Amino acid sequence: MRPLSWLLMAGLILAVPVYASTAELLWTSGFPLVCLLLLVVALTIYSRKLQRSNALLLSEQQTLQHFLQQSDDVIAILNSERQAVYLNPQLSDKLTDIKQLPLFLDRQCTQLLLPKLELEQNWQGEAWLKASDGASIPLSLAITRQQQDKQSYLLIGRDISKWQLLQQQTEHGSMRDQQTGLQSQALLTEHLQTCIDFSNEHQPRFALLLLKFSKLLTSQSDKPAESLHNLLQPLSEQLKLMTNNSYILGRCGIDIFAVIVPPHLCNQRQPEINLNRLGYQLLSLTDRIPTASNKKTFQTTVGISIYPADGKSPAELMLAAQNALQYAARMGHNGLQFADISIQQRAPEYLALETELQKALLQGEFDVYYQPRVSIASNRVIGYEALLRWHSPKRGTLMPQHFISVADDTGLSVQLDKLVFKKCCDQLQYWQQTGMNRGRISLNVAIESFRQNDFVEQLAKQLTNSGINADQFELELHEDILLQADSSTEKKLLQLTTLGFHLTLDNFGTGVSSLSALQHFPLHGLKIAPAFVKDMEHNEQQRNITASLIRLASYLQLDVIASGIENEMQAYLLHVMGCDILQGHMFSKALPAAEIPALLARENKLLRKEVG
Repeated sequence: MRPLSWLLMAGLILAVPVYASTAELLWTSGFPLVCLLLLVVALTIYSRKLQRSNALLLSEQQTLQHFLQQSDDVIAILNSERQAVYLNPQLSDKLTDIKQLPLFLDRQCTQLLLPKLELEQNWQGEAWLKASDGASIPLSLAITRQQQDKQSYLLIGRDISKWQLLQQQTEHGSMRDQQTGLQSQALLTEHLQTCIDFSNEHQPRFALLLLKFSKLLTSQSDKPAESLHNLLQPLSEQLKLMTNNSYILGRCGIDIFAVIVPPHLCNQRQPEINLNRLGYQLLSLTDRIPTASNKKTFQTTVGISIYPADGKSPAELMLAAQNALQYAARMGHNGLQFADISIQQRAPEYLALETELQKALLQGEFDVYYQPRVSIASNRVIGYEALLRWHSPKRGTLMPQHFISVADDTGLSVQLDKLVFKKCCDQLQYWQQTGMNRGRISLNVAIESFRQNDFVEQLAKQLTNSGINADQFELELHEDILLQADSSTEKKLLQLTTLGFHLTLDNFGTGVSSLSALQHFPLHGLKIAPAFVKDMEHNEQQRNITASLIRLASYLQLDVIASGIENEMQAYLLHVMGCDILQGHMFSKALPAAEIPALLARENKLLRKEVG
């Protein structure tokens, strides 16, 4: 009992004799006395309850602290900026810098995990932690948004390296096909279910490929099963060599192999294209066996199903792939078939376009056109944007939107960017010699090009060969380059500005990190997204947003370029808002270099009437 309770009891004991002298006083004081006694009892009960509650809370805090300190899992609390505000010892002991969480999507530790996450929802998956000793530790990771504090996140990861080692050690016997060493059908089913369980909005798809070998009978004496039996082991060895450890290989029939392509390998924009390539590689598997004298007597077919479009359970995916396999076999020759007919129709066209692009590079079918940029203040051409054109003998002259996505997917965009820069250097050299140079040439930089380790070195080398200064060029950077920025990105940007390149953020206003990019990176200008220019003369809200973006750029002392200008009203409004550099069909479409002299001869007529 607390001291206050003792004082109250003592007061009551002393007060009773004083008022007990007469019955009347006792009667009149009885009711207050009972109330005081009840109050004392209530206070005593509450005090004890409060003591027990405090003790329980302290015990829970100690238990939680003990769990965090002693847990085998790695635990961290992240703030809204994805920075660690708490690390338990199991995690902090593995790090050199406890302020950074070196979590990566790949075992080689090249793709950081946290900057790529949109932590509006919970996330779970597999990641690699780069420890202070240089080791890459595989983690089964979960990141959960806190219910009480929406601005913080709880990260819990479990080291699965021992589990992976145990899995490798136990993948024998009944879990492996005795003849080929591939995984059994039962284990394949478990892997399919695991892929289903771990699929999420960031990695929603995976694929199953079934590869079937059928002996073509040439006489009644042929024994297909026996002939195929002798080839299964070398075929499985070639299959292992063709694929890497990221794929899951198995045998699910006498003459059928299976390949599971997990979610992280189906996360491309058009996964069916890579699946198509893999399928055709599998079709050539028998050609890789030098000892097979009768390999031409085999028909090889591939059936492909994709989760979740072709099935939402292992059985449905397997059935869809088998049906596709049977359809391919009925064609009577080596071939592959997707379960989804629409995908089957898209893939060949895509691959044909890819092949044509590769030939076009070798045959010099690409050219650079130049769209002028006009200063309204001086009514003069003050630069150009270099735009690629493909003069295809089969398809005609194509603009980038018709082929650039294929180039990005296949890595050809890197070669195209080098080609465009070389052509622009040669053209600028000619214009300088003939007195027709009119400011910078703006180049669009592909994300894959910027990510090349020798990106800056290649630009510098070309400048040296051409005798051109870097300040004659403007590089338009896609926001994704800055969104996934790391120390390498910042280093490249600094090197580019040191060389003299003018850096511009492309499509400003549409992305999630544009404002932060203006603060943290050495940019010289921004290019307003065409969406803010289109129909702005009819939309007051759009005009207000565009004016705000232009004011923001002026505060930061950045150049502002607006493209897609289609009429005089748009040009006038942008000029009034403070944007002086304009580009669009109102002034001129993109032209081949041979037509630029005629354009400059009539540049005073580029504006149908003076604006402003």
